[in-house]
Amino acid sequence: MVWAAPRRSGAAPASSDVCERCIRIRVGVPTIVRGPAADIADNRFNEIALPNGRFRGFDAHGETRAIDGARPSDMAGAARVVLRPGPADSVDSCGQWLNHAERSGAMVLGFVHDETACNYPAGQTHKSMALSTSSDDGLSWKGLGQIITGTDHPTPGKNTGEGDCTAVDGRDGFFYAYCFRPRDGGLIVARAPLANPAPGQWKKFFEGRWDEPGLGGQATRLITGSGVSVARWTTTGELALTGWVPGGLGLFLTRDHVTFKAMPEPLLVLDPGVWQRPAPSELITYPVLLDASTGANQLSNTWMLVHAYWPPGGGHADHYLVFRPIEVAHSDTPSVPQVGVQLARWYNSGLHDRWSTTGPVPGNGTAYRLEARSGYLMTVAHADAPTVELEDCVSQRGGHPDHLLAEKGFCEGHAYQRLRTAGWVYAQSQGGTLPLYRCYSAREQSHFASNAADCEKLGVNERLLGYALKQ
Repeated sequence: MVWAAPRRSGAAPASSDVCERCIRIRVGVPTIVRGPAADIADNRFNEIALPNGRFRGFDAHGETRAIDGARPSDMAGAARVVLRPGPADSVDSCGQWLNHAERSGAMVLGFVHDETACNYPAGQTHKSMALSTSSDDGLSWKGLGQIITGTDHPTPGKNTGEGDCTAVDGRDGFFYAYCFRPRDGGLIVARAPLANPAPGQWKKFFEGRWDEPGLGGQATRLITGSGVSVARWTTTGELALTGWVPGGLGLFLTRDHVTFKAMPEPLLVLDPGVWQRPAPSELITYPVLLDASTGANQLSNTWMLVHAYWPPGGGHADHYLVFRPIEVAHSDTPSVPQVGVQLARWYNSGLHDRWSTTGPVPGNGTAYRLEARSGYLMTVAHADAPTVELEDCVSQRGGHPDHLLAEKGFCEGHAYQRLRTAGWVYAQSQGGTLPLYRCYSAREQSHFASNAADCEKLGVNERLLGYALKQ
């Protein structure tokens, strides 16, 4: 088989290290594009551009499905199955999850997460990665075989193997695959030449060298691996990986592919979540960074964060796929604060509910319509200025939901159910900020947030919450 390396575009020279404190990120309004359903959003969502100018995304839950849309964010359409579980006792008997697709000449390469020997109620499955090819833009696939396997074997009651990989063209002659190793919760990496990424060509990084076989070889644990996915930021030439950091979902950068710098502020502030559902906290999983214009994981400065989502209190069937736009800028001087997350206000006229939140809103675009953007909340408290931590809460008093944005601790003391940490605002006015007020509509018996002291004449001003970032 003749392999064709993907065409290079937007490649940046790998010169000096990037100042991670000099990155400015603004996370936009999240949009739920699929769900609720139990059998969606169980993989790293990925996309390819089609020859006709449209885009094809790949969602998976044991079987992989293709979804076509006019734009990379237009992934709400019908899904068709393109990969299914294999026969009993095969390496993919429990499912095939397409975690990354990439064009290679006339073909599309598919990096497929496989599982076998599964007993999910007992917490047991065995993971590996395989390579497939498609000559019809991902509607059918030919399996070429495994490319990455672990050193352990299926074990009753345990999660074993190596998998959950995402892959990227490093623009240096190699594909890099970053994978999760369940036995120690570690992130590992393997690479193969762009000119020939076939089974047997993959080498794992181990103790400073790229010489361990992808099939069964040893690998160095790089960082804690759960929740990691890889992309390449063309502006700097660095690889950008999602991952969990204290306080939420973070961003890691690497130039040499094996040592990582964490951006000081999280992309999203998140409370601890659990897989067992229902649970009082929300859960965000499988975070992936894609380019907003191309859908690929070669990133400009306009990104999409795509992730799976369970809302607070939601059961296994309340599973969603969420897209969030991200604008990124880089300079030579530190950006303070680095990260802001859009505070949006949604209105449901049938429920008489105005909901000011940084989180996903089930029913967005239908039951709830976007009414206002109210600035950006910080994902950490400012080190040199007084800040106020805000939380997002709800009650059912009055026969309908009353969503409330309030100071930390207010909700619990006033019989509201806490949904999430919303973020931080300044306690006093700063340059580039705007006031944020808590308002109340007696007619609709609903709280909401507003930047106007008169609450846009929708209700009365209860108090000043603080000062949000203007942009």
